Amino acid sequence: MSTKLLSNVILALNLSEGNRSSLEETLLAYRRAMAILDQTEGANLVALHAAAYEEIRIKTSLPSRMVTLALRDHSQRDPQEPVRDIPLDSKLFSVKGPDTVSIATLSGRVVVPYTVRGYHDGWNDFSEARLVFEGESISIHAGIKTGFQPNREASMNNEGILGRLGRVIAGVMNNAVDAAEASNPVAVAQQAVREIAQIADEARSALGVAVAAGHRLKAKAADLDEEIRDLDDKIRIGLENGREDLARAATGLQIDLEAQREALNKAILENAAEIAEAETTLRSIASAKADAQKRLEDAKRAERITPATDTTPSQRNDRRLADALDAIERVTGTPAKPNNGAAEVEELGRMQRQSAIEARLKAFREGQR
Repeated sequence: MSTKLLSNVILALNLSEGNRSSLEETLLAYRRAMAILDQTEGANLVALHAAAYEEIRIKTSLPSRMVTLALRDHSQRDPQEPVRDIPLDSKLFSVKGPDTVSIATLSGRVVVPYTVRGYHDGWNDFSEARLVFEGESISIHAGIKTGFQPNREASMNNEGILGRLGRVIAGVMNNAVDAAEASNPVAVAQQAVREIAQIADEARSALGVAVAAGHRLKAKAADLDEEIRDLDDKIRIGLENGREDLARAATGLQIDLEAQREALNKAILENAAEIAEAETTLRSIASAKADAQKRLEDAKRAERITPATDTTPSQRNDRRLADALDAIERVTGTPAKPNNGAAEVEELGRMQRQSAIEARLKAFREGQR
């Protein structure tokens, strides 16, 4: 099946008052993120990430992946134009079926009914979709492929960890306390605590893998930077000694290394977001473990005394557990972005590379005068 993007679809959202408020609140936070980036200096996405990512997360509380997309989105916006849309990927939105879509917001995910407004040719956006605010209407504009099917919820390396954690919490809620008539609620709760501890170990291991990958990416980037700088001197020496053939070959190599460096920039940026998400996941797991242990104590107490008629503490714990699951949902998924490309542009690419070599050699020659 072909994966070439053919067109884009517009999904008109049918919003309740609460869902509309959540989406508009998210747009306001995204505008604050753009304002922060307007005041931030960064030579590239990696520098911009280092300078502004944490500040945006703290001041806006936007989902981490939305902040990552904002860094790239900012470089492509006209600063004079008002911000009326938010870039999305399949971590931030998911088509749940023929008439509903799930969207990440500032206050968690919302599931919203939609109707298909229409289709249009082409999709050139770097993001997979845009949440667009037009007056009173809010819609999603999404790139679609041949054989388009509704997406399942996006997943990342720790999706299995988060899914298991959700099932364990649900089991504790349903069996350990609320179903007091269960045959052995204490055993259920004890098993839940043990399993959450195991899940925490796996999550820490996943974070360690991501951190190690980040060190490798940065080390490789530093090596490339050194090679690129070294080639500057070699190209100049070649031209000074009349060896333009050697200088030309070195220039081509330098351009290739710079292309690799740009690809590493993106990988480093995505790795930083992955680490931030993994750390958030660990905090969610710690919260879930504390709740599970509290419910274990409740279950043990229920074996000794008659349960009280006032259910307020149980309801409060249920709300805390639900909040923990909401936090987990906001950090799930790191989908691979669709890859566009066609064989027809290969020849143009070669021509572009040759032009870049000639332009750089010309600049080196002029620098000698």
